[in-house]
Amino acid sequence: MEFSGAARLLTIGLAVLCALTVALACALLLWHRWSSRREARRASESHALALQFARLLTGRIDAEALRPIAAQARPEVFWAALETFADSVAGDEWTNLSEALCGLEHVARERHRLASGRTWARSLAARHLGMLDAPANREPLRRAMVAGPSTVTLMAALALARIHDHAALVWLLDHAETLAPLSRHQLVALIKRFGPESLPTLRFGLAAADFERPSGLAAVDVLGLWRDVESREALEALLSSGGLEARIAAARALGSLAAPESVGPLCAALRDAAWQVRAQAARALGGHGVSEAVAALAPCLNDHSWWVRRNAAYAMGSLGATGRAQLDLIATLSGDAYARGAASEVLQALEWDVESPGGVSRVG
Repeated sequence: MEFSGAARLLTIGLAVLCALTVALACALLLWHRWSSRREARRASESHALALQFARLLTGRIDAEALRPIAAQARPEVFWAALETFADSVAGDEWTNLSEALCGLEHVARERHRLASGRTWARSLAARHLGMLDAPANREPLRRAMVAGPSTVTLMAALALARIHDHAALVWLLDHAETLAPLSRHQLVALIKRFGPESLPTLRFGLAAADFERPSGLAAVDVLGLWRDVESREALEALLSSGGLEARIAAARALGSLAAPESVGPLCAALRDAAWQVRAQAARALGGHGVSEAVAALAPCLNDHSWWVRRNAAYAMGSLGATGRAQLDLIATLSGDAYARGAASEVLQALEWDVESPGGVSRVG
């Protein structure tokens, strides 16, 4: 009887467990079907609203007709529809769409959440507000950027960069510590997002930039990428007296500018104590197209650093007949095997370049 009772209890337990398993599986299936239908509905509604945005931009409806349609949409539908346009419109189209939508309750609710929500909610609100070029959003975004924490600061900075708010860029350059979590490449992308109109701000900030932090170096990188000739003198000063990373960045930027006036400072940098600076200066000179630089580059083929020898040789190879003649002389007569090897490599590459144009520029 005892065995029979234990078996009965075990059977009941297994039956209950099976029932719970089946119930859980059914619940998961129902939840999946519900969430799939909800997502499909959201996608359908956001697509329909996005079509209304497109009709505004093509002149088929006006702002007065669009506002009630957008106001009746659920918040998640409204922002999903707007997101489809965020990275594909600019200029007058973006301004017109923003003016039509910035007075809606959806936008006011995000401004409130930006000021008082949890960190994740404030970050999302900053991202949403950055989709609209609305003057009313600027000050709330600036306050959020200053207040932090870092996630909110970054999202607010990205939003302000999208609307080219240069006051935000000034604050970011003055508070480099807030950007510490970002890499140099990420900082370059952030600064570039402020647009070429930010160049005066970058030039002004260069004098007080902290080049011990990636943000200061990223500012130099952007000046070079945008080939800002007006920053040439400041970059030349940085090349001669900055820290190691600052000198490297300045040499690279001056190479992008390719201003004839920079040939002298770059030739002087070939004598820098740091091989990294010498290598970058040699590479920069190759893009200037000034044959007078050959005399300064030739001794670099005896440098103890492989990178300096390589960059100097390829720079000479890009400086026309004068550079090639000097390379041929070094390859034939130099007593330094490393110099002969570097010169011979470039001369061979130049021969191949005749058969495959552009090869030397890709290597150098």
